[in-house]
Amino acid sequence: MKSSVDQLMEVGVLAGTHGLRGDLKVRPLPTGELALSVARDVFVQDASGRLTSYHLQRCTPHKQFLLIHLEQIVDIDAAKALLGKTLLVDRAELPDTDEDQLLWADLQGLTVIDCRRGPIGEVEEMFTTAAHDILVVRNGVGEILIPAIPPFIQRVDDEAGELLVDLPDGMVPADDEV
Repeated sequence: MKSSVDQLMEVGVLAGTHGLRGDLKVRPLPTGELALSVARDVFVQDASGRLTSYHLQRCTPHKQFLLIHLEQIVDIDAAKALLGKTLLVDRAELPDTDEDQLLWADLQGLTVIDCRRGPIGEVEEMFTTAAHDILVVRNGVGEILIPAIPPFIQRVDDEAGELLVDLPDGMVPADDEV
C-alpha cells in the first residue's frame, strides 16, 4: 500500500488495548470515526515520525473510544507496542464530503477571521459535544470556543489559510475585558 505522506490525515491516538487478541482502543479526533468507518488501511506513526502501514479489519464504537483490529496485530503484546502512537488514514480512502461538512485536518492551524472584528486567533483544537463539534481558537490572551456549525462558520479559504466566522457580540472578549 503506497500513500503520499501529505495525503495522510490524523484520525486518532492508540490509547489502550481491549482483550487478549490485539484489539486497540482509539481516542478519535472529531472526524476520526467517519474516516475509520470507511478506511481499509491505516498508518501508525511513532514519535520519530516513522510510519508503518496496517490493514484495518474491524472498527466499532466502544464508549468514548473506537475499537479497531489490525490484521498484523495478533495478541495483546503486539498491541501494547503501539500505545500512544498516532493513527492516520489516506485521504483518498475517504468519501467525498458535503460542501458544509468540515474535516478536522482541514481546519487545524487556520487563522480565524471574524467578519466584524478581523483576525481573532488560530484553530488549535476541536472536540465533540452531544450537539455538535466545537473549535478551540487561541490567541495571545486566551481561547474562544466556536460551534462548528452555520451560522458561525461562514467559509474556509484554503488558499489563504483562513476560516471566516460570524460571531455574535459577547463571544469574543473585548481588549478591555482581558
